[in-house]
Amino acid sequence: MKNKKQIVGSIDLLSRFNERDIAAFGEIYSLFYDDLFYYALKLYGNTNVEPQDVVHDTFLKLWQFPRTRFESLAGLKAYLFVALRNEFNQCVRHNYYVEEYKKHELQTRAFEFDVLESELRGNCEYMLGLLPQECAEVLRLFFEGLNSEEIALKLGKTKQVVYKRKHEAISILKKKISKEDIFVLMFFLSCL
Repeated sequence: MKNKKQIVGSIDLLSRFNERDIAAFGEIYSLFYDDLFYYALKLYGNTNVEPQDVVHDTFLKLWQFPRTRFESLAGLKAYLFVALRNEFNQCVRHNYYVEEYKKHELQTRAFEFDVLESELRGNCEYMLGLLPQECAEVLRLFFEGLNSEEIALKLGKTKQVVYKRKHEAISILKKKISKEDIFVLMFFLSCL
């Protein structure tokens, strides 16, 4: 139980705190820091947020609102605990929205890539239709990701024949399609 001197000291400290006296603010900070720190540690335990920073920021925000007054130290302490909890809830909401945004960005990029890949494949199929069957087959297998050795093995040809058909195909396409389409084809082949 508090004696009369402690009660008067508490009232004086709270009065000075309400006036935003720096020394009183420091005393209140020291008085409540440990309790607030352990509460913040519990709240932010599974995050990369430092509990001491949250406690510090809570006091700083309170300092920035000099019209916020308290009638008791218990009321001030309760306010600080609620402010910490509210800050944590805001942090959780923020992290949720950041994660949702990242997912959306990934989905958008995947969609854009799928559209681009489909367009490239469509263009490549058109180009393959302009070639003799053997040249088209060699390029189609390149499109599927096979290397020259694998294509030669699959077609029962030598690597030299595969290289020759690939170069023939490119020579024919150079005459029949635009430079931009050749660039797209070469880019597509280099990605495989």
